[in-house]
Amino acid sequence: MNRIADVDLKTIVSLTGMPRLRNVANPTDPRAMASNVRVAFRPVPPRYGNGRIREFSGELKASLLRIGVTVVPWEEATVQDGAFGILSRVFNIRRVKRDINAVVDVKREPSILRRALSAIAEAVYLYVRKPGRSVMEILKISGWADDFTQKYIQDPFSTQVITIVPLESEFEDENTTYDVKIEIGLSHLIGTMSEIVIGVSEDNFAIINMNLSDSVYSHGQLDGFVLNSLVPKIYAPIKPPILSRFKISEYNPAENENTGALASLGKMVRPTGLFPEGYKFSERISRVSHRDVLSNILDGRTGVSYGFIAIVEPPEYKGERDITEAEWNAFAPVRGMSDVRESSLGRWYIRVNVGGREIFRQIPDLWTVTSRSGCDKTNLDPMTDIVRIGIINGQLHLQIPAGMDLSRRDIRPSFDTFVILAQAFSFALYMPEVVEKDGISILHFHGYPSPEWFRAGEVCEGADNPSLPCGTVEAALLNYAAVYKVADSPPADGDMKILCLVESDHGVNIVGADRGYMVDRLKNGAERGSIMLGGKYLSMLKQQAGRPAA
Repeated sequence: MNRIADVDLKTIVSLTGMPRLRNVANPTDPRAMASNVRVAFRPVPPRYGNGRIREFSGELKASLLRIGVTVVPWEEATVQDGAFGILSRVFNIRRVKRDINAVVDVKREPSILRRALSAIAEAVYLYVRKPGRSVMEILKISGWADDFTQKYIQDPFSTQVITIVPLESEFEDENTTYDVKIEIGLSHLIGTMSEIVIGVSEDNFAIINMNLSDSVYSHGQLDGFVLNSLVPKIYAPIKPPILSRFKISEYNPAENENTGALASLGKMVRPTGLFPEGYKFSERISRVSHRDVLSNILDGRTGVSYGFIAIVEPPEYKGERDITEAEWNAFAPVRGMSDVRESSLGRWYIRVNVGGREIFRQIPDLWTVTSRSGCDKTNLDPMTDIVRIGIINGQLHLQIPAGMDLSRRDIRPSFDTFVILAQAFSFALYMPEVVEKDGISILHFHGYPSPEWFRAGEVCEGADNPSLPCGTVEAALLNYAAVYKVADSPPADGDMKILCLVESDHGVNIVGADRGYMVDRLKNGAERGSIMLGGKYLSMLKQQAGRPAA
């Protein structure tokens, strides 16, 4: 299967400038993902004290095998490494091969000796620290005395670390607020230098990654969790959009009316409490070497924040928006895209099928103003906190505020850039009448509405999708497909006022053309408790969509 909507996947990816997909029949099917995932388990120490975690590690391995994941024995997954000189041989230091997608380990408490050696190693790193070092160079200098799994990885960009830790009773308590749960989860992510942490108690387990989810499962839900939540996170790891993919230029925010509108929108949603202030790594990570490793992996970002806000500007057409089939047939085919033709004016037209109609539609220039990564979404400075991203004939563009220095300022596009662009592109193709007048707004936060919150004309899609992380092509494709699905079968109860796109273990995207209406509805939901941060309502949305919670 190479389609999730009416256009084949390769064409969607090419037209939106996203990274190339791996050769998988259906990259949004978790079982197809599972067959392409290779995982290794680092051996648990013989005297490891937590029996429940040891037991869970075995159960997790068995579950991965049941759904078709390749579990590679540790000796086969690793090679002897000489990066630490004689220490590599004395301590038999092995590195995990690049073709392993994830390594599962347990949390290991450092001994007094290791703490002392780590302090010495960090002092050496601070003395010789300089910009531009790779992750492995940093770890070679500062990580030789540590026992975190990250230092045993050949390529940290291709292999994730999953660490199993004890689950605090406070985290599994459904009455614990989201901000407290995230503080607990972040402390584990940072303390273990892991991309994913699984907390385990006698009755439950929970997962957290940089999506900042707070999902809790019973042990009887293990197989569903592995298939629909864990495997997608391993197959499609969180990756920020790399600046080299964009054609970069500057713009003057004062000359773009949507920039001011976005800043106003941020202030309007502040009372909802759905966009708490983010955090800086320097405030949470004590070791400078660890900060530098994380900044390197995150392409220069120095912090994370909760969600994003964006305004998709009206599409820019040159010539007719829609043409006849005869006109389309007369145009030259665009290489590699069977449903796309190029006019004599250099404009691309695509054949789409929506609502039972075949349409030949121009692919417009698309621009979106969006909050930059890491900033406070409710207090945006238009001159420093808002970037403009666009797609023109498959080429990504990034415009930054005039005078900003990308090498010194944390002015990076959102992790969710490809999701934003996929939504904008899908609306322009399938529901242009929604976006053509004043554009549309997208509000993404790390929570969910209750099913009872929705009114006539408010549509919910995506709750039964696998839990794909932000920043991934696969997540963008699912959002694209959800917009197409609504356009192909519009709501029977009136015009669509709000489209709620669910991203399990990540949050929701609330999309609509009427900003005032959207903000009023969010405020109303927050006041009544029918919209809140965290995963309280996720299982209800899944059940309503027809798939039981994992």
